[in-house]
Amino acid sequence: MTKNSIFYIFLLSFFSIGLSAQGLLNELEEMNGPETEYAFATFKGTKVVNLQSVELPGKGDLQYSILHRFGAFNQDFFYNFFGLDNAQIRMTLDYSPTDWLNLGLGHSSFQKVYDAYGKVRLLRQSKGAVEMPVSMVFYSGIFIDGIRFQEDLSYEFTDRLAYTSELIIARKFNSNFSAEIVPTYTHFNFVEDADWSNDIFAVGLAARYKISKMHAISFEYVHQLNPNEYLDSETNEMTAFNNALSIGFDIETGGHVFQLFLTNSRGTSEPNVFAETPGSWLDGDIHFGFNISRVFTVKKPKTE
Repeated sequence: MTKNSIFYIFLLSFFSIGLSAQGLLNELEEMNGPETEYAFATFKGTKVVNLQSVELPGKGDLQYSILHRFGAFNQDFFYNFFGLDNAQIRMTLDYSPTDWLNLGLGHSSFQKVYDAYGKVRLLRQSKGAVEMPVSMVFYSGIFIDGIRFQEDLSYEFTDRLAYTSELIIARKFNSNFSAEIVPTYTHFNFVEDADWSNDIFAVGLAARYKISKMHAISFEYVHQLNPNEYLDSETNEMTAFNNALSIGFDIETGGHVFQLFLTNSRGTSEPNVFAETPGSWLDGDIHFGFNISRVFTVKKPKTE
């Protein structure tokens, strides 16, 4: 399969799922009666830490987010001003034209990655006239590595491209506890080693426990099913990329959602996190970071 074929399949799959989701939601609307009660705020943010959550900004809302990672604790943490001197940052801007679709753009300083992404709500947990035990959202993104190519080597633009898709299945068990399982697929058009696989499959697990009206703790783990191996410069041995593990603390302050966390993943874009995390918690490769998002209402919903 050619790289261009993968790209077209990616686009076709995304829009097909979007149209199917719209039809499904329309059917649910027809079934919907006054007694239907939908799950609300399964997670507070649109991301748990690195994984997407089932949350989407409301229809007509514009969301701006900043994702920040400080340097690892074992990388001259104090010398590097508590990791700030070698920090990484990601910025995203997304908009929801409908209540079931969200589209966005992003940039990450790590690998100078630019990306475009979309989220489609497929199912929404509810009870009453419409019984639905889980919420389901599909996320997909295209990522462009912006690092300059070496002049003495021959590359094509398509070699810069990577794709990640997530199927997020979540349930709000009660007012305090929510959890989700996230099958993920990442494809790289180009890999550095001939022995590496271009396709990485993983399963993410995430949970959130609310400890007060405005505070919650979160947990996230992404397990790779077929991790690639790289040569560790310190041990001079082949070592598999690690699974991303994160522990967080969420703070909601009106229009802001502020997430503090510890993670072994320095990358901020999905392909780097899910398939290229060399850091290990056991070796002290732990990064302190935060995600902060602000929502602006661009188009107010119509009132009857």
